Amino acid sequence: MVLLSMRTGGEALPLRRGGGVLGDALRGRRRQVILKVLAGHLLVLPYLLAPAHNVMCASLMEAMATTYTFFNHAGGVGKTSMTRDFGYELAQLGHRVLLVDFDPQGNLTSFLGAGKWDLKPESTLLAALLEDDLGRVAERLPPALQVHGMDLYPATIDLAIAEAQLIAKLGRERRLSNLLSQVQDRYDYILIDSPPSLGTLTINALVAADAVIAPVATRFKAIDGLPGLTRMVNELKWVSPQLRFAAFVPTMFDQRNRHDTDVLEIIREQLQPLAPVLPPVRYRSADHNDASMDGKPVAVYKPGSEAAADIRTVVADFLNLEARA
Repeated sequence: MVLLSMRTGGEALPLRRGGGVLGDALRGRRRQVILKVLAGHLLVLPYLLAPAHNVMCASLMEAMATTYTFFNHAGGVGKTSMTRDFGYELAQLGHRVLLVDFDPQGNLTSFLGAGKWDLKPESTLLAALLEDDLGRVAERLPPALQVHGMDLYPATIDLAIAEAQLIAKLGRERRLSNLLSQVQDRYDYILIDSPPSLGTLTINALVAADAVIAPVATRFKAIDGLPGLTRMVNELKWVSPQLRFAAFVPTMFDQRNRHDTDVLEIIREQLQPLAPVLPPVRYRSADHNDASMDGKPVAVYKPGSEAAADIRTVVADFLNLEARA
């Protein structure tokens, strides 16, 4: 993360994209002159926040989103509900959030109450993914759905068509990345829910990311698959050299079980050298399952629950890590 500063009346203030003074400026105040980050080069120009203040500062010409893919090739680790609830908490904190359901099962779409069975194929990213004319990609993007204060590109089973057809396409690993570059200036965060598999769609989801957030269940089966998880991300650095793990999130945690506490300790020991391990999210089937069935984030369905409190803690810790990066 690039940390900048601005001066107003001689006082230096820290600036961070999407938060603090700069975040308020980007969301609500008049921009006249700007800063652009392009291919690792920083261009600094004057910036006037408002006529009432003599302010010279640096900002972003296009407040480019940070993209995180939630990925674990093992199913049943709470990946989709984590994507939903993580995004909702970011939105509650004032960030502009786009969720991308990139799993043909469409669970994220269902978990947000978007009615995947009523959606047509053109509501998904299918047409844009398969478009060969780069000049027409933007027009093939569907309008995002608005759900619980976030935008959503939904998924239906029709997205599975892309899995087969992308194999014969040029630039197949970067199709999603190219699509999202069309809308990056509209958001602070883009969160992708990837399929729990190792196919072409998953590769696209990972290559499109700045970093990976990996939910890991506190179960022995889950940690047994960790070598495969880390190996795939490392191999994809041939396609996307900057790809890395941003954090691991222990999920499905039940502090009453010795097995869970033992596995949590193993997760911390094995994964902390790769990326920060965030606080565990406690699992209560009544809260998580009922919230998903009702098509709501858990903090909307049951605001006072342990699950909602855990998500708030996880997101707060993650944002602190971002700020120090």
